[in-house]
Amino acid sequence: MTLDLSLDQKNHNYWQELKEAIVKNNFDVEKIKTAFDFASKAHQNQFRDSGEAFISHPVWIAKLVAQMGVGEEAVIASLLHDCVEDTPVTVEDIANNFGDEIALLVSGLTEVKKKTSGIEVHQTNVEVFRRFLFSSVNDVRVLIIRLADKLHNGMTIESLSKDRQIKYAKRVFGIYAPIAEYVGLHYFKKRLDDIAFKILYPKEAEQLEKLLTEQEKDEIKALTLIKTEIEKMLKINNINQVEIVGRIKSLYSTYVKLKKKGEGNVKDRVGIRVLTDSVANCYNILGLLHARYEYLPNEFDDYISSPKPNGYRSIQTTLNWKDKTTVEVQIRTFEMQEFNEFGPASHIAYKFGKESSHGVGMEWVKDLVKWQKNDKNINNYQIKVLNNFIYVFTPKGDTIQLPKDCTALDFAYRIHTELGDHCVGAKVNQKMVKISQKLKTGDVVEILSNKKVNVNKNWLDVVTTRWAKEHVRRKTSET
Repeated sequence: MTLDLSLDQKNHNYWQELKEAIVKNNFDVEKIKTAFDFASKAHQNQFRDSGEAFISHPVWIAKLVAQMGVGEEAVIASLLHDCVEDTPVTVEDIANNFGDEIALLVSGLTEVKKKTSGIEVHQTNVEVFRRFLFSSVNDVRVLIIRLADKLHNGMTIESLSKDRQIKYAKRVFGIYAPIAEYVGLHYFKKRLDDIAFKILYPKEAEQLEKLLTEQEKDEIKALTLIKTEIEKMLKINNINQVEIVGRIKSLYSTYVKLKKKGEGNVKDRVGIRVLTDSVANCYNILGLLHARYEYLPNEFDDYISSPKPNGYRSIQTTLNWKDKTTVEVQIRTFEMQEFNEFGPASHIAYKFGKESSHGVGMEWVKDLVKWQKNDKNINNYQIKVLNNFIYVFTPKGDTIQLPKDCTALDFAYRIHTELGDHCVGAKVNQKMVKISQKLKTGDVVEILSNKKVNVNKNWLDVVTTRWAKEHVRRKTSET
């Protein structure tokens, strides 16, 4: 799925642009036009900080959502999502005009915006916002529309003051990018990360862009050559149902890799994605690549046989190509690609949610987006994965995903094996607990250790020696 993010601001023919996406995806044109007219009237004489008509914002979101295949109700809710917040329109008005399902979507979006907007995000409250979103949003379409909302704000952020840009970027890094990652909406995460990175770290972003620009020609040349080599190799071996796409790693993800591994150690900056029609072909292609090129064992992962908790599936291998150039190759089926990029918003997930069944290994999708009808006959795309996992936080506000019913000790081992081995107690939400204490979403967890443990991650500060010594002292005195 390739999304069109453009919107013609000069001609202001917003309906025509939205209509094209609606027709292409076989939605009810007349029904959505009614919602467009309703929103246009509600936002009449309202303008964005950039000077554009306010209606351009909900139209851009609706156009994006229309291309993602999650139903016309989500498109209509996108058009109406700011009405309750910014105009005299009420949720009851929307229910009366467009039905309960759309009213519930708009109500959910209004609630999320109300609880997260206008408050500065910092270490003391970021986990509160995350906890609110993880625990209260049970319809994946609310998250999709909210993330599309934040993406458009970021793409048009130049007209805002520097202070407002910084507040936006902090929310992206603190709330929205992590949430996009955990529910599998990687398309949004990558773009939001790059926007926030340029705002919060302008010097680093500028220096990195300059560095990458200097090597971009060589990288593009390498991509073209290895893509041609792989195409010929697969054709000779009668593997024809393939699509090969080259990519250069995004700005922020390159920065994170450089910080983690050091300059010159980013092995997956140049990447090739090989898409095919079957899992069997994925492994056939892997065998051919490893027979021809030397690969880096430490950079190999098979997420097809062992998918990530959020459903991501792909084979990833890094090849030593030539002239000291390493190339990461991702091998996956077309369906895996769709899901890896768009998670619960993918057409495949949408089909799964209704009734279709594809191959073995995609069962997680059926749980992620579960089509239900309640007593009021309202469709509800539940985010089941948020019921199967819990999301707890380090004292610095970093999110750790764990299976449901995990304990404080499980958390310690999730951070580092040695930390689990030397765990003597824990603090959950500033209170001492047993290491067998079961955790729940939103808990802030600190591990007490009787040994200084280097977890080799700058963003983690979960070991408190003073509290550990106090715990051991009290335990000894009790004995």
